[in-house]
Amino acid sequence: MSRPAGWQFSGPACTAREITARLVGPVLSIFLEGPSVHGAEHLDELTGPALICPTHASHFDFSALRLALGPKHRRRIAVTAAADYFTVSRMRWFFAAWLGAFPFDRGGRRTKRSLEAAESFLSEGWHVLVFPEGTRSVSGEIGPFRPGVGLLAAQTGCQVLPVRITGISKVLPKGSRRPHRAPVEVRFGAPVRVQSGESPRDFAERLESVIRAL
Repeated sequence: MSRPAGWQFSGPACTAREITARLVGPVLSIFLEGPSVHGAEHLDELTGPALICPTHASHFDFSALRLALGPKHRRRIAVTAAADYFTVSRMRWFFAAWLGAFPFDRGGRRTKRSLEAAESFLSEGWHVLVFPEGTRSVSGEIGPFRPGVGLLAAQTGCQVLPVRITGISKVLPKGSRRPHRAPVEVRFGAPVRVQSGESPRDFAERLESVIRAL
């Protein structure tokens, strides 16, 4: 089992992302009016690489999350992104790669390969970001979680970090091209794991309840 090769996962790329985060972060914080962070103490409860599972309502979700995570946890994050996103245009491909993303198929024969890629990142000490809803919310409300996150959590046995991002849909909602200032909050929950005998679907539903309660 090997993780996807790519310049975005090299040491220099990780360093370049961190430098960019420190340079651009203050500007981005103006649009996010923060973000304000709640539950940051739960980051200290992570005992190794984890699945980071935030809500998804804007292309700015990951940027807000990186600011909230801080340098210690954001340096080595592999982001799952819909495989077709990489084929729309070269600009989108570069943007996704620059954020440290790799193509993830949520259906069909390539799903197994995508799950194996995520597992390999975790085994090498990378956090893996998975949006449990599978797609951005149009309304800004949390959508139903898909069982894929439960399957990945069950197969790896790793911790899952629940994250709820609020207010982000007002900054850059789905379909919008121009960001707007709005207060954003990033709320971390206590890490959870799949329990003995718990099905992937049951875990996804439990994770959804945890995140909704944040």
